[in-house]
Amino acid sequence: MGLVVVVLLVSLGVGMLCGGRLPDLGALVLRSRRLVAAALLAQLAGGVVGGVAYPIGLTVSFGLVVLFLARNRGLPGSGLIGIGLLANALVVGANGAMPVSLEAAARAGLSAADLHLLTDPRHELETPGTRLFGLGDVVPVPLPLRPEVVSPGDVAVAAGLGQLVLLALLPGRRRQPVAGR
Repeated sequence: MGLVVVVLLVSLGVGMLCGGRLPDLGALVLRSRRLVAAALLAQLAGGVVGGVAYPIGLTVSFGLVVLFLARNRGLPGSGLIGIGLLANALVVGANGAMPVSLEAAARAGLSAADLHLLTDPRHELETPGTRLFGLGDVVPVPLPLRPEVVSPGDVAVAAGLGQLVLLALLPGRRRQPVAGR
């Protein structure tokens, strides 16, 4: 989450330095916004219930977001966001939870206790039996106030969101999805 916040803040800053204004973000046309709300609820419900409900909630959430991205496929960043979410869905689906690398966590400045793996049903320790381990939380993000470890899918989602915000702020850019597709 910290990575996404940093990327969005940097995108906002760069966009504004290039002549963009915050109201330009309001001009961004997003179709079927309710799909995003439903996707968040499905993922939240799965995460709260845990166990088998987590990958089911993630799958439902993924389907709803894919539908949203398809409806908004002309927007910059939507492809990266879709690829990132697909990568996350694949690794969670293959393992039942997001595998976390202790080595990557240590490089980010986190201990095993900081990860709360025993109480977080959405994450599990990466083991030799982990499937698609390279798509798990293997990227250390040593942020000063909130270090974290994220997945390559999370990096793609953050990059897609940053691209969307930056290009929406740049003067003269198209701000709506491709019509008729």
